[in-house]
Amino acid sequence: MTAIKIPNENDHQLALFLSGIGSISTDDAQNAIASSEESGKGVINTLVQSGVTNELEIANSISNAYGLEVVHLPNISEIDEMALTVLPHNFILQNRIIPIKLDANGELSVAIADNTSLNLISSVRTLTNTSVKTFIIPITEMDKALISLSGTPSAEIKILEEEELPVVEDSEARSSVVIDFVDNIIADAVRLGVSDIHIEMFKSYARLRYRLDGVLHEKEECAEELQERYAAIVTRIKIMSSLDIAERRLPQDGAISLEIDGRGVDFRVSVLPTGFGERVVLRILDRSSISLTIEKLALNPDDEKALLDAIRSPQGLVLVTGPTGSGKSTTLYAALSEINEVGLNIMTAEDPVEYAIDGIGQVQIKEKIGLTFSAALRSFLRQDPEVILVGEIRDKETVDIAVKSSLTGHLVLSTLHTNDSVSTISRLLNMGVPPYLLTSALTLIVAQRLVRSICPHCKIEDTSVTSDNLQAIGFTEEEAKHSSVYIGKGCKKCDNLGAKGRRGIYEILRITDNIKSAILTDKTTMEILTIAQEKDDFRTMQSIGRNLMTEGVLSYKEFQRVMMVI
Repeated sequence: MTAIKIPNENDHQLALFLSGIGSISTDDAQNAIASSEESGKGVINTLVQSGVTNELEIANSISNAYGLEVVHLPNISEIDEMALTVLPHNFILQNRIIPIKLDANGELSVAIADNTSLNLISSVRTLTNTSVKTFIIPITEMDKALISLSGTPSAEIKILEEEELPVVEDSEARSSVVIDFVDNIIADAVRLGVSDIHIEMFKSYARLRYRLDGVLHEKEECAEELQERYAAIVTRIKIMSSLDIAERRLPQDGAISLEIDGRGVDFRVSVLPTGFGERVVLRILDRSSISLTIEKLALNPDDEKALLDAIRSPQGLVLVTGPTGSGKSTTLYAALSEINEVGLNIMTAEDPVEYAIDGIGQVQIKEKIGLTFSAALRSFLRQDPEVILVGEIRDKETVDIAVKSSLTGHLVLSTLHTNDSVSTISRLLNMGVPPYLLTSALTLIVAQRLVRSICPHCKIEDTSVTSDNLQAIGFTEEEAKHSSVYIGKGCKKCDNLGAKGRRGIYEILRITDNIKSAILTDKTTMEILTIAQEKDDFRTMQSIGRNLMTEGVLSYKEFQRVMMVI
């Protein structure tokens, strides 16, 4: 059930407005505010009960100040039913704006009870694509109407069924077009396997882009309609995400849950104000990553065994590193799914919590109120956990607690932003972790990237790549002479992109006795890398990537794009 907005804050502002225009004295306003804080009653209710003013006088004061007509709404049945379909019920109830009539010319009449609601009238115009005429009604009539509306089945807001507007007038048809546009681009993105939807406005054009297999592609066929209805489209997405449609100055974050083609899909929504309009990014959250197993990561047998041994250990620190978008969260979820059982108490601190996982205690980080990763970690230790997942190690305090937790009988999983596994050691030392503690706590480091695979349906040999090109990315002279590499020429099955799907490239660094000795004797990153390669059969991501190139899985161009940024 959608809650009716309790206008305590609006009461305060309305009282100050009434004193500002001389309808009540400043002393009466201040006394009512003070009395309201003590009694818990609304400020306006206090003013009316004390006889300072009455509802009709308040309505007339607003009317005179803004040139709005006062009307009466004795019964909700007198409201035009078609008008009530133009605005979503949750918007009506939460913002105290009631549509009362929609005429044949597409003009929408709405009723408000206090002047603070006038700030939202421009949003009503954008949302409904109509001209809007505003009327004032007494506060009690507003309350009665909202209570009546909230008691109907239509007030039970379900995101999947929200705002399905009937096409009865031209204005409603335009609103339906906006709804259809948003629904279609979202459904299209999900069916294509897109990870992100980007909606943005510039000085002279609007743009819709999908991120597919890690790369952004523009949907040019949508540009004209997007530009024409940009504000209404953004508002529609805000409503679906339960965001404030009137707020255009500050960033907002929200979420959507939809059912598309018979399966549930979650979206994380970010709205960011820019110079030419609000920019929207929808991250499509793939719930299949929750059930992904370690085996499905396609590691080589030795690396898979090393990772399984590490996460099945009763204690230790396991780190997953890589840039944003490299699949770190997927790897961590795979690790959790491997060990999630009733006999283990597993706690996670995430920012954000993207998926709810049965059997695991998950905490959403909220830094604005002091719930940081380090604060959550400290609390976790009082919750008797065996396994702790920290979404990200960002500072010295968090790494200190993580290290100490791993030394006191806890398995700790976390992520770090470093380029590769070996440099993670230097990063931790630079964050102030003493070498003797690091070697005792750290068990294993996974560094990873996501790369686009060559489309198997249009794979051909890439004759443009020379022996010199291959030597420049690490092939020996002999390997370069005898190696063939491949590329996708583009076909219908890959939408002429030459690539289809993504796979991970993982380098697994086990913290062996050799590595521990190197850390304790203050070896450099390059020296540790050499020791790992020569004594522990360590393979870098670049080495794995070169093998994938000769196997026809990875193109030379994709190797350069992803692997050469290190």
